[in-house]
Amino acid sequence: MKNYYTTLSEEILSVAKLEKDTIPLRRQLFYIRLSKLEKSLDTDDLKKTFWINIYNAFYLITLKETKQGKEIFNLKRIKIARAILSLNDIEHGILRKYKFRIGYGYITNPFYSDFIKKLAVSKVDYRIHFALRSLNLAQKTIDYFDSEVIEEQLTTVTTDFIHLETEFDEESKTIQVSDFLLSYLKDFGGKNSVKKLLERIFERDLKNYKIRFKTYNRVEKLL
Repeated sequence: MKNYYTTLSEEILSVAKLEKDTIPLRRQLFYIRLSKLEKSLDTDDLKKTFWINIYNAFYLITLKETKQGKEIFNLKRIKIARAILSLNDIEHGILRKYKFRIGYGYITNPFYSDFIKKLAVSKVDYRIHFALRSLNLAQKTIDYFDSEVIEEQLTTVTTDFIHLETEFDEESKTIQVSDFLLSYLKDFGGKNSVKKLLERIFERDLKNYKIRFKTYNRVEKLL
């Protein structure tokens, strides 16, 4: 049986992508009971599914309604279980297990609310960073995340993103990757782990290559 809350998250993302009215669905989110949400999202796969879909839906909704740039990530406009969250709360508090936005992922923020701590994942999955930026991919292969196949979806979106956003300079032996991999380096396991990830995806030996980071901006790419 499908999980009610992940199904609701799938629906609101689908409607937001079509730029249709999401207010009835947002009302349902607001009146969810925290105890039921916590009990229902009892695995990391369910948590990742629900919160990635909610994040991407409200990214689109907030961008459309406010017409703002980078400020949208701090705006408290996401009303769930009578709590009000920002995109940053979901990304860094829930999906990154209450980390500071800065600090490369090495510093935990003890000041997040009990609401966020109750709903946070038990283990950080570096692939969520690609899932939260998947709306900006030129070629989109995933309509929404589904808890029954989320492992495969996260692997797919990671592979797609890296193939599209990574540049090789064979002459200088350098690889340019999006700078959010540096910003959240600990989530990826460090610089060596980033290189191993690239080696797996491109199926080649990159030990003689240097990694360089290029600016990546979600808002500018969507506007």
